[in-house]
Amino acid sequence: MLAKGPETLDDEELLAIILGTGTAGKPVLEMAHELLASGGFPALFTRGAKDLAALSRGIGPAKAARVGAVLEIAARVARTGLSKKDLLSDPPAVARYLEARLIGETREVMGGLLLDAKNRLIHDAVIFKGTVSHASVAPAPLFRQAILAGAAGVILYHNHPSGDPEPSPEDVATTQRFVAAGREIGIEVKDHLVIGRGRVVSFHERGLLRS
Repeated sequence: MLAKGPETLDDEELLAIILGTGTAGKPVLEMAHELLASGGFPALFTRGAKDLAALSRGIGPAKAARVGAVLEIAARVARTGLSKKDLLSDPPAVARYLEARLIGETREVMGGLLLDAKNRLIHDAVIFKGTVSHASVAPAPLFRQAILAGAAGVILYHNHPSGDPEPSPEDVATTQRFVAAGREIGIEVKDHLVIGRGRVVSFHERGLLRS
């Protein structure tokens, strides 16, 4: 890597460097292959360090901690990039961040990007993960975090694990509730992005931000 540059290494080789060593009967490259087999680096982001032992025998606390630290550094770098730009002026950057953030999720995740007065990212707030029905998703948890963070606006987001990002009637109804709640407390819902497989649908672009 030092001689030719990290870009010359494949994913397994890069992960092997982070792991450091294998175990008796399992070389480190084989261990890296097992960790990446279920979806590559995006799946590792989704699983987190605590679940790595289930993917490959020989992953103990030290190796899991090293991998988890690298994943968190990468996530912080991505968020830092968004904290320095007007997100409404660069929708593709927001879409790329959320696609990378959610690509390995097999459950539905909903949250909001909390924005300052210049539409820069303050915090990425997740409000639920799982199969919770949209009817039971209340705006209060998200706007509570927005108020505490001093946010001026919010970009809602959620994924469709099926891969099809077309908004459902429930998605529209949920968005309308959030828009109305935000208007009451003076925190504008700037957009709602639905993340699919290789495609993102914007409620703002579709003219669906109404209450």
